[in-house]
Amino acid sequence: MRAAHFSLLVAIGLSACGFNAPAPRRTPPPPAPPIPLSTISATIVVPASTIAATLNANTRSQIARLKNEPVNCEITTCKLNLVATRTGDIAVKAERGQLVISLPFTLRAQVGLDTHFFFKTKARTDATGVVEARTIVVLTRDWRLEPHTFGSVALSRGVLKLGPLKMTLTDLWNHNSEHLSKPLFAALDKHIASDIKVKREAEQLWARAFRPVRAGKSPQAWLVLSPQQVAVSAPQTVNDAVVISLALDVRARVVLGNPPAMPQKIPPLPPSAPYHAAGNRFSFAVPVLLPYGEAATLALERLERKPLRVRGMTVKFRELRFIPSGQDVIVQAHFCVAQSWDFTGWFDSCGIGYLRGVPVFDAKAGTVRIAGMHYDIATANLLLSAMRALAGDELGKALAPKLVFNVTKDIGKLQDEIRASIAKPKGRGLVIAGHVDSFGAPVLSWTKDGFLASFSARGSVKTSVNLSH
Repeated sequence: MRAAHFSLLVAIGLSACGFNAPAPRRTPPPPAPPIPLSTISATIVVPASTIAATLNANTRSQIARLKNEPVNCEITTCKLNLVATRTGDIAVKAERGQLVISLPFTLRAQVGLDTHFFFKTKARTDATGVVEARTIVVLTRDWRLEPHTFGSVALSRGVLKLGPLKMTLTDLWNHNSEHLSKPLFAALDKHIASDIKVKREAEQLWARAFRPVRAGKSPQAWLVLSPQQVAVSAPQTVNDAVVISLALDVRARVVLGNPPAMPQKIPPLPPSAPYHAAGNRFSFAVPVLLPYGEAATLALERLERKPLRVRGMTVKFRELRFIPSGQDVIVQAHFCVAQSWDFTGWFDSCGIGYLRGVPVFDAKAGTVRIAGMHYDIATANLLLSAMRALAGDELGKALAPKLVFNVTKDIGKLQDEIRASIAKPKGRGLVIAGHVDSFGAPVLSWTKDGFLASFSARGSVKTSVNLSH
């Protein structure tokens, strides 16, 4: 009888003792998944009529002027003073990669002949003419627009008589056409370069791309573009207009919560990159975060409603905490093992132990779960000596079904909001609107804050630039 009482006292003593496992070894959580590179393109269109209107506005008084320009007067060198004035509207067409320009003008010329020893004389004449020119526009990597205008000048005769020397202004021009036509072409180049402001528009496209775009209301979601570089195409002519395409490479992602802060200083526009066919396609990463605290609360509620049964014993959980590590997630559990013969709970054996498992995403069920639940090695060693009944993997197997979290509703809601938000034009000046074609399958990771299910949104985007804003 005394031996039986002694055995009962030993059992009671063992069951009433507590335990506290050593903290497990851990490494930093894995890095976030890489953000895909997307391209947003914008097109600058400058109609030929706009270029013509600007040329006409900037050449009302005169086109070009020469003063004391040495010219070849057939038998000697003369000095030429010349003023070219426009007599009609400049006509501009954009075709075959060039600007075709027709400019009617009048020339007022004065030619001086000074032989120093024999005589000194001057002659004046007026002539009308037409410049028929073509302009090729080149854009450099530092965003400078370089027009190159060439062509021919047709003049009326305009007779010049310098003592015994008699010639026409046409003859004089033909003998000196290379450097007499050059001022006319240079004047056109200067005005064309000021008409097509590629760098200014690229700078505004670059700066506005740093502004977050609202992508969802509940929860708040913001599309952050993170520009990388700007590529620019060679100027082309389409439908009687000069067309230049800009391609903005971005790493786009969706950020949940309050609006992300703008950078204190926007980086300057980088040199232009070689242009590639943009196609107005995008792909950006969308995160759905299940915070560890929220996951622990959900799991604990399930365990309180229906405690675990392991080897005939009831295991009651009082606290759960998820701790991220590099290869897995650690579950810190404060639990008690109730004795079947104890209806008071006085003799529960309680303590803190650690289990480990790898988070996985079940795409079919839309759930996050912890796979391969097992004791951390330090906890396993402790339980072998303090509570052999819970040694092994039974507790991990019983706990795993309680650590399953359904995120289908959250993902579906966010996808609906993003699809509707992207379809609605956003922004002023730089206006972005698009269509989501598909969402990729979520990829699960974990961070210091929670379980992160990231999926991609793919589709097309249209961007327009309106610099009036």
